[in-house]
Amino acid sequence: MRNSHIAGVQRFKGSEPLNPERLNLCFNGDLRPVSLKRLIIWSIIGTGISSVTTQLLTIREFLTQFSGNEITISLVIFCWLLMTGIGAFAAKLIKGGGLKAYAPLILIIAIWPLLQLIGIRELREIFFIHGVSPGFYAIFFYILMTISPYCLLTGFVLPYSQNVLKVSHYPFESGDLYITDSIGDIAGGALFSFALVYWLKPFPTIAVTSFLLILVAFLLLFDSRRYFFLLGALLLCSGFYVFSTSSRFETLSLSGQYGNIVRYLESPYGRIVITKEGPQYTFWESGLPLYSDSNVISSEEKVHYPLSQIDRVENLLLISGGLGETLKEVSKYRPAHVDYLELDPRLTGAAQALGVIRKTPFLEIINTDARHYMKKATKKYDAIIIDLPDPDTFQINRFFTDEFFSLSKRILKKGGILSLNLEYSPNYLSDIRKRKLSTLYNTIQVHFKNVLILPGEQAYFLMSDRELRPDIPSLLKAKNIPTSYIEGFFHGNVTGERIKALEEKLDRNEPLNTDFEPRLMNIVFQEWFIRHGTHPGYFVATLFGLTLIYLLFMKKEEYILFSTGFATMGVEMLIIFAFQVIYGYIYLEIGAIITAFLLGLLPGAMAGQRWRVKMGLKIRLSEMAILSLLFIFFLWISCFRNEPHPLYFLLFCFVFSFFSGFQFPVAAELIGEESSPAAGCLAADLCGAAAGTLAIGTVLIPLCGIRVAVIFLILIKISSMVLIMFGRRISP
Repeated sequence: MRNSHIAGVQRFKGSEPLNPERLNLCFNGDLRPVSLKRLIIWSIIGTGISSVTTQLLTIREFLTQFSGNEITISLVIFCWLLMTGIGAFAAKLIKGGGLKAYAPLILIIAIWPLLQLIGIRELREIFFIHGVSPGFYAIFFYILMTISPYCLLTGFVLPYSQNVLKVSHYPFESGDLYITDSIGDIAGGALFSFALVYWLKPFPTIAVTSFLLILVAFLLLFDSRRYFFLLGALLLCSGFYVFSTSSRFETLSLSGQYGNIVRYLESPYGRIVITKEGPQYTFWESGLPLYSDSNVISSEEKVHYPLSQIDRVENLLLISGGLGETLKEVSKYRPAHVDYLELDPRLTGAAQALGVIRKTPFLEIINTDARHYMKKATKKYDAIIIDLPDPDTFQINRFFTDEFFSLSKRILKKGGILSLNLEYSPNYLSDIRKRKLSTLYNTIQVHFKNVLILPGEQAYFLMSDRELRPDIPSLLKAKNIPTSYIEGFFHGNVTGERIKALEEKLDRNEPLNTDFEPRLMNIVFQEWFIRHGTHPGYFVATLFGLTLIYLLFMKKEEYILFSTGFATMGVEMLIIFAFQVIYGYIYLEIGAIITAFLLGLLPGAMAGQRWRVKMGLKIRLSEMAILSLLFIFFLWISCFRNEPHPLYFLLFCFVFSFFSGFQFPVAAELIGEESSPAAGCLAADLCGAAAGTLAIGTVLIPLCGIRVAVIFLILIKISSMVLIMFGRRISP
């Protein structure tokens, strides 16, 4: 990920002679210059630690608030970069900077993340109708409103910290600022991704990562003898730590969204909330209801529709949905073995503790990604039952693709059956819903000879190479299996006329749904806007126009940074979505991916700073390297599509960001430190990164697929290469 506080990199220089009178005016106290320098440097590192952690927590928070929709990731990052860039640009207007305002400023930055998370949780119930899915614009403006104050502050504070030192005649150039902030960003990303995400909930995480900023603020106030403000800061921070470390307070902040919470777990894979209303438990994961005690109809339909088709059920694979009545219904077939796959061990552990999953001799719970398990499996199954929500996210879509059905066919016995379901209204089938059903049907038909759609409470797809029979009650009667719902109500809902009418409405020309060209996600994206009577074109056109206006007033060197920021964040979006498609647990790994991008920026910047060749040659070589990496990604996505180890994703992130960071010292030196390039370079980079996030993560990947998105990034970088080659000479 692009460093959210990047400035151009220059060689670190020693201090200049200090003017004591100027220091007194600036410091309003007797803080020693050396002490000031150290404290400001530590405050920059602390800002990096706090801001990166807050960004990751905010992304995860919005994922749970809006049902795991990955488009939310790109919207959060876009708003974050845009508002941080505006904050940095605002700092460009400040010619001086004093210590008097600096200590309160970093204290506010330390405490604000807690207020931000509380605001995101509490304001949701005020701005949105409870239980109603909000539209694109509503989500966008809600994200923008809740995170803007913090982003403006963090964007402003770093150039301002440089001004504080410059006013004191203690030089701290753009490169020093960039390197120092990168250390903090990397430390924050690593601390969160490899430690805090496993051990702490969001509020205590904020308490830990804000500590350094709070300590520096106290020392600045103490050393400058501002004891009255120090006392106020101590009282404020005492309240901050009381609330941020209270598990009861954190649970209470979620009660508006979920109701009566009996258990709240923050898993690396998602947020688990268990609520109780009367005797009924409801399990929520990442904002989606997974299970409710009273849903007998769903339990019977998803189990008996497929299993009644099989003569003898020996081995069954259950992908999610094993809570509550499901296993009770499965036990009626007396299976020899049931493998229940659920990614999150904390979810199944909580369900077992509450008695929602009961121990049975045939059951084995396997906590792993289902597709990963299926690729390694040597066992053959009589049936595979998929009990997942509609494929409205890339994480779920990967269980409705051509690649997944091929994988399922490999581990099914001859004549085995696979079943899944989609939402369906028997009284009205919209064009969008018809396209979703048609796309899924056409994708399934490539792999199975027979496909039967039963229009029950949902549309249940049964697929097999054996003959499939729609008369489920008679099949159950022959097996002497009793049911509560199917036995009495099946024929009233699932009639031959409805089955035939549904099949006749399917469009055999709808394209297939694949991992990297997710047709179902394309349809879902369109459905999202149609449902709320909106269109993304106005939003995209407005931002495109503003971007063009900004480009007209941009220096040539700044455009290079703009295009690199665009490409880097675009690649980050590609990596996030590709990782989700292949592995399905981006909620856990997003911190590692962002940290890998941050990690490459620092050595890249240092290499660009110290390599003693012409500036023009540096720019050209780095541009060629970035283009080469984009072509490598394009070849992988187009020709190979294999499953690389997660470390390869992280390595690619590191190398790409290395060359991105490499360009910063070059651009800053070309502009000249005497022109104060930090704010301009920072604004160009952040605006480019924001535009890349929006274009790739919110528009191109959902609408056109990953391959088209890569081609677009290649064209963007070719434009900057053309500018270098045919524009005004860039170096002596």
